[in-house]
Amino acid sequence: MMHLCQDAGQNKPGCLTVADPACVMDFTDIGEGYIHWCSACGPQSHAISKVLDEALQTQPGFAEKFREAIEKETGVQLEG
Repeated sequence: MMHLCQDAGQNKPGCLTVADPACVMDFTDIGEGYIHWCSACGPQSHAISKVLDEALQTQPGFAEKFREAIEKETGVQLEG
């Protein structure tokens, strides 16, 4: 079965549209499914996640600033 990249159809530069089987995130252990990425978007997403995780662990107040930035950009009030 062919899957599309999580970012397919979003005009993301470099997205290859078709998911790469090596770039699948498995969330079935928490009752969710899979996120499929192409070979371009997958490593990029992983790198972003790694940087965010590090910032959340090492920079006091980062989580609140990040939440505020997301809310400002999207207009959506986040919980937590």
